[in-house]
Amino acid sequence: MTKQIILIFAVLCSVQVQANSRYTERDTVQHEFFHDATELFQPLQPVYLDGVVVPRTGSGNWFVSVTGGATAFLGTPLGCEDLFGRVKPSYNLAVGKWFTPAVGARIHYSGLQFKDAGLSTKNYHSVHADLLWNMLGYRYSGQEQTRWGLAPFVGVGLIHNSSNKTSPFAFSYGIQGQYRISKRVSAVLEFSGTTTSQKFDGYGRTNRLGDHMVSLTAGFTFHLGKIGWKRAADVTHYIHRNEQLIDYSRALSEKNSRYAGQHDRDKRTLAELKKILEIEGLLDTYGHLLEDEKNGQQGYPVNNYSGLNSLRARLKHRHWDGISPLDTAFIHNNNNNKDKQNPDSLVSNKFITAEGHNPMVVNHVSDSCIGAPVYFFFTLNTARLTDVSQKLNLDELARVAKKYDLHVRVTGAADSSTGTSGINDSLSQSRADFIVSELKQRGIPAERITKISRGGIADHLPTEANRHTKVELF
Repeated sequence: MTKQIILIFAVLCSVQVQANSRYTERDTVQHEFFHDATELFQPLQPVYLDGVVVPRTGSGNWFVSVTGGATAFLGTPLGCEDLFGRVKPSYNLAVGKWFTPAVGARIHYSGLQFKDAGLSTKNYHSVHADLLWNMLGYRYSGQEQTRWGLAPFVGVGLIHNSSNKTSPFAFSYGIQGQYRISKRVSAVLEFSGTTTSQKFDGYGRTNRLGDHMVSLTAGFTFHLGKIGWKRAADVTHYIHRNEQLIDYSRALSEKNSRYAGQHDRDKRTLAELKKILEIEGLLDTYGHLLEDEKNGQQGYPVNNYSGLNSLRARLKHRHWDGISPLDTAFIHNNNNNKDKQNPDSLVSNKFITAEGHNPMVVNHVSDSCIGAPVYFFFTLNTARLTDVSQKLNLDELARVAKKYDLHVRVTGAADSSTGTSGINDSLSQSRADFIVSELKQRGIPAERITKISRGGIADHLPTEANRHTKVELF
């Protein structure tokens, strides 16, 4: 009976535990971006499409043609003269533009004289717009310029008979051959025809096509503006890189959100710890560990060497009164009141007053740096500061060095993981020269500046910390 009661009690406890437990759904899968950020920010080399070219500029590839030759009129009715008896001289002018290596357009003018069906010589003028198609334009995709061009053309316009004052509608057609003599000049040979109304020469039926003007001309074409074509770039690589950068920025945003959440949780935890310390009466003892290190300071802190100097002096001189020699001129003013016979007096042993000199001139040169070195960091492969506000430290260094006649040692360095040995030597020298010139501008004499160039180093992490110039006071 006892065993049954224990078994029933265990089953009830198990049911109670299962009832109180709540299932919490939580996604433990997180997106991480593993692309090398250095590779993402490298410039892409252009990749070009095969067989595709575009104009160098939208306003380029214009041309002007001047040609001359012979024209024969074949009308309806034809008349009794043969073809050679109808030949008359003519000239042509054209202005046009090539939109692609294969497609162009022009405005064409031709005129002079022709023989009509009655064998009378008459003057004419013809103006028409033509569309040209260069059958050899595909060659531009494989070379910068091509020598030969062969372009059939068709167009529409008006032709004017000066004798009977008629200006009927006309169709133009033909083929043009071109040979490029130089970058700006090409030789042109053109065979063309114009078809218009039978009534153009005064004979024949109205509103019927039947009069034809056949021309064979030769001359030159002059190319204007920007000439030539360039290969079209494939933008697929740039689109892919842009997508990678978007993914990378999204991953960084997610990571920043996680860090922000962690920071909030840490702040709440510190607040609870502070309450516990306050309850236990330990807040005054350990509360400084929970304070923000920045203490609300804005900008860059000013370097202060007095604390370290005071500690160093107290360790060396046990009878020293504890006042730093770099704080004020108070030491010199009270130096006369001290026991001049005391051999351990720091002031009487370390400082002298000379005529024409600051009474606080340091007469003792130590092998160790006064205070902490000050580092100035530079951007990659340059002698340019990462942040111009670092020059505030230069102002403070120059002020302290001039006030106490201190010597300055400037040590330039470069990052050995980038660049060759020769480049890093030159770069570290340039960075040291930059700081030296800045100190000279602030009144530090050149004879009190020692310059050192270390070349490429790998002493610090992160790697960017090796791209610096170190300044020490002695």
